[in-house]
Formats: sequence, C-alpha cells, structure tokens
Amino acid sequence: MNRRQMLALAVAAAAVPVLSACAGDTRRQKQAAAPVKSGVQTLDPNRPGNDSWPFAEAEQLNNSLTWPKTNVPDPASKVVLTVAQTADVLAEVRNVQFDFFFKQRHPNIEIKRETTATVDDFLTKYMAQAAGGTLPDVLYNHYSWTQNFISNGIIDPLDSYIAKTPDFGMKDLPESGLAYFKRDGKLYALPTDMAPKLLFFNKTLFDKAGIAYPDKDWDFDKLIEVAKKMTSGSGVEKVFGLSPSPTISPDLSTVFLMAFGARFLSSDESRVLIDQPEGVEAMSRWLDLLTNDKVTPSLADQQLLQKVEPFKTGHAAMHINGAWLMTELAKQKAFQWGATHIPKGPKGRFSPAVGSALVMASGSKNKDAAWIYMYEYLSASGYQFRRISSPARQSAWLPNAEALGIPKETAELVKEILADYATSDGVLHLAATKKVVDTAKPIWERAMIGKVDAKTALQEIADKVTPLLAQNKIA
Repeated sequence: MNRRQMLALAVAAAAVPVLSACAGDTRRQKQAAAPVKSGVQTLDPNRPGNDSWPFAEAEQLNNSLTWPKTNVPDPASKVVLTVAQTADVLAEVRNVQFDFFFKQRHPNIEIKRETTATVDDFLTKYMAQAAGGTLPDVLYNHYSWTQNFISNGIIDPLDSYIAKTPDFGMKDLPESGLAYFKRDGKLYALPTDMAPKLLFFNKTLFDKAGIAYPDKDWDFDKLIEVAKKMTSGSGVEKVFGLSPSPTISPDLSTVFLMAFGARFLSSDESRVLIDQPEGVEAMSRWLDLLTNDKVTPSLADQQLLQKVEPFKTGHAAMHINGAWLMTELAKQKAFQWGATHIPKGPKGRFSPAVGSALVMASGSKNKDAAWIYMYEYLSASGYQFRRISSPARQSAWLPNAEALGIPKETAELVKEILADYATSDGVLHLAATKKVVDTAKPIWERAMIGKVDAKTALQEIADKVTPLLAQNKIA
C-alpha cells in the first residue's frame, strides 16, 4: 500500500458513516448496541450454545440443511482463516456455532474470530489495520463503506470465485441492492442481509378508530389524510399518526422525496438538488405535518422517548421502517400489527434496498479458504442456519419467517417489494456521505423547531454541502 492510499484511508475512517449514528438506517442498531459479554467467550468449544441457541437444536438444524459445494478446492494443509465481524451476544453465539460445524465440513480450515461489539469501533479498528497493511481475510462491510474500500484497493472483486461456483445463484440476490458493492462491472462484496422499507401499521389503533387498514392502493395524500385522523391525545397519552418525522439521512430521497420528483443529491452524488422547487415543495409538506399538524414526533418528542420508537410502544398508528423490524414486532404482545407497501406519489413508488456485506481482503493469503467460508455463510443454508430476519437470498425468506414467527404474507410482501420497486438509487453511499449528513442535519433541525422556514434551510444546506461533494469523485 502506497503513502497516498494510507492517507486516503485515514480520511476515509473519519468520513464514512457508521451505523450507531445510523442516519436513517436503524437495521443493525439493536444488533450492534450490546457489548460482546464474557458468555460468548466462554462457550464450550466442543458444544457451543446458550439458552437462546442450544447446541442440540443448532446441531439438528445444521444436519437438516444441504450445504453447497464450490469448485474451489479445500486447502491441502492446515490454514488459519481470520474472520472479523460485528455482532451482539445472540448473533455471536450463532456465528460460533456456524464456525464449529463449518470446521467439521472443512477440517483444514481453522477459523479465528475477531468480534467487535459496535460498528463504530469496528470501522476505526480495521481502517487503522488497513493503513498499516494488515487486515483479516474476511470482514464485515456496511453498504456505505464499500466504495471507500474499493477506492483504496483493500478488497478484491469476487467475480472469478463466483464463476468457479456453478450453483452460486446470483438470481437469488436482489439486483436492486447490489449497486453499493459494484465498481466498473465487478462485484466486491456479498450481502449478509438485504431489506426494503415498509409501511407498518397498528391494527389495534385502526380498529379502535374504525378506519380501514393501509394497503397497496394508498398514495401519500391518503397517508397524510389518515395520519391526521389517527393523531390524538397529548403528553404520555399522545398517539402520533405517523413516525418518524423525515429528517436528513442517507435514504431520505428514496423514502420521502423521489415519489414527488425530488431528490437530496443527484444520482451520482455530485450535485445538491434538495433546494430545487420539487425538493422545497416536498420537504415543506413533511415539515407542515410536523410543525403545524403535530402528526409526527418532534425533536423534543424524540429526545423524550430516547431510543424507544413510538410505534413500538403503541404510540404511533403508522411507521416507516425496514423489514428487519418484523422480528421485534413478532415478539411483542401489546398490539396487533400489519405491514404494507410504501405509499405511491405522483412520480411513482420507491423503497430503499439496503444491507451489509462480507468482503475479502486483497492482502489475504488464504483467498480460496476465504471464498469457501463466505459462500457457505451466505448460502441459503447459511442464512437459514443463522436465522437472519432479512436474508439477502430470497430463497431463505420464507423458511426464516416461519422460524421467527413472522407472518408468511408479510415475508411474501418483502420479496415482492425487492423484486418490484426497491432500489439503491437515491441512497447515499459515496465518500462524502457522513460529512453531508452531519452538515445538513442540524440545519434541517432548525427548521423542525421553527427557527427557519423550509426554503431557507434547504438553500443553506445546498450552500454548505456542495463543496463537500468533490470527495465523491471516483478515480
């Protein structure tokens, strides 16, 4: 690695967005928030498991699955493969169990796990390692990091390995969510999970109000009309018609703007467009819903609630969030819930397809072994073994939904959205993303508390964000 790349990596470590701030993507917050406790480190190496993931059940599930084959041969002698991921306690137990059974299938591949509790710490740690010329063989990657990793030459494209794996099944992965991981026609990462956003609704509140549930025919006008009707009460009894209140985030365009013909940035992330008439009109509409109609949670409401989303506690009638929320909702008993499509706008219907991935380090000396591990981990059987709530492989959605208690019709809905209108278009993922969000968000928050009007705030955002976008130029 040359000096220019090392300096670029130092910049990248400070520039790329991390999931704790999340900026519109709450998919992994719950998973990444908990520290990896000592219980994970003291698992019985001969029978790894705990009360949530008993070893006997894991063994039975492993033996029931058909594990895929690749034309890439196993190493002829012992190798140590280093795998770096971020996971909470429960996910890490399942990962350790996967590694245990993987070793039985591949006795010459020894797995050395490096688990970091938070993605903030993960990114800092491994960017520093990359600058020093050392990285694990296989490591986790968030969709907003990958282009930086590619630019700095620290991960390899995977196309040649996919070509050696006839049963890989690229068609089982949603094309709509792969753009983050591609450059010049090459694929550099394979998604560990992939999901769109949905419109969730509280059936109990709708039944009480005598209003029909949201469905595929709804447009945003209908959403706003019903959200106003469903808003009631005050203080701790407050019920919001809709959450969250739109703010600056990487997927702002795809969720709240593109349906109205507006965008935050241009598709190549080189120009600010949110200050154009379409953007001002769309954002003004969402701002009115907050400041005038009190239909969405204010900043004060969000601070009061802290990490508790109003919808999860029965204090919001409708909620726009990722399909990964279904696992949590399936476990709660406080109210009945449902999910449907994101509403339509004058310019169509859009939902972001977002996900994390695994990548292979360019400096790995065990690339064949790394591929064998990645392929099995990210195969349909791998997803089913790990009980991923939003698997990238579509063939794993229904089996996992059944195992997790998610209604079949909701899982079918997710697959339909991914195949129909989910997209990576409009989701910020280039180098300037964190700086753009960090710069624009407090400006818009001043509009949210009534200090400036929407047009003034958006013009200031354009003025201050535009110079940052030079960083998005891909060499």
